[in-house]
Amino acid sequence: MSILQGKDDIFLDLKQKFFNTYKSGLMYWPFVQLTNFSLVPVHWRTAYTGLCGFLWATFLCFSQQSGDGTVQSLFIFLRRKEASDKSPEK
Repeated sequence: MSILQGKDDIFLDLKQKFFNTYKSGLMYWPFVQLTNFSLVPVHWRTAYTGLCGFLWATFLCFSQQSGDGTVQSLFIFLRRKEASDKSPEK
């Protein structure tokens, strides 16, 4: 993406976000597969894994745009958005 965006240092995002994103994936995917094989019926497993993959891709897009590759940054973003939605308008 950095090449397509015309950034000077194409490896900067990799250096800043890879390890955090990798750790987030190590927390996310084992949980997904544990629930997939223990709770989800056989005929729904493909759809469940597809949905979880979509959520992971959404997280990766968020991380690329404004996050640092951690789930914590996503929760902070959502909390800020929720607070701005609840602010009283005059």
